[in-house]
Amino acid sequence: MKIAIILLFASISNFYLFAQPYKTIEKFKPYKWMVGIHWNAVEDDGKPLGGIFNFANSWNMPFFPSKLTVDRYFDNGWSIEGAAAYNRYKAGKQINNQTDVSSIFLSFDVVAKKSFYMNYYPSAKWIDPYISMGVGYTYRSTDANVFSHAPSLNVGPGLNFWISDIGIQLQSYAKFGLYPGFWSRSAENYLHHSIGVVYRFSEFEQSPNDFDKRRYPWAKKKKRFKKKEGH
Repeated sequence: MKIAIILLFASISNFYLFAQPYKTIEKFKPYKWMVGIHWNAVEDDGKPLGGIFNFANSWNMPFFPSKLTVDRYFDNGWSIEGAAAYNRYKAGKQINNQTDVSSIFLSFDVVAKKSFYMNYYPSAKWIDPYISMGVGYTYRSTDANVFSHAPSLNVGPGLNFWISDIGIQLQSYAKFGLYPGFWSRSAENYLHHSIGVVYRFSEFEQSPNDFDKRRYPWAKKKKRFKKKEGH
């Protein structure tokens, strides 16, 4: 009987020790809204596994920031991000195996993001890796074997480096064209990269009426202690 009681007590203790940190992570909300301004680069040479790092010949990137993002955080690392980007294909760059293409590029995306911030490295509050998946729309004013209007499926990783509430964000998407048929053509598929500055607005959960009750529970204890001293 004693052994059974000891084992039961040990099981309850282990459950409490391991469940408590998970509960803390689940309730942790690093921000409510996040906005960002970025430089973006498009690699659209028509070669799925070639020229990925051929910056001089395959990457199109404006000199000025040309992508805006808005992110809404929900819970347990999940958020929704909306993005709009502008770019321009320049003659001389390789676009779907052609080098004489010059056109405007516009994209609009909505993705779900799963962040792993502090889940595995609680002490590393400055690093925030995540993955994204969603849909997008791309417009190109070109006839270089590319449909001008192309919906896409977006998948990719990202990484935030936080400096207080300001951070540096790195992000990459593989965008797969959904029209005229998924995987039927490679001309609508491309890689979209960005680097920029983001700012996060904190989540305010406490109201002014909850000052003593929630945020500073020691305040009531201090008052009761003073009352006893008066007696």
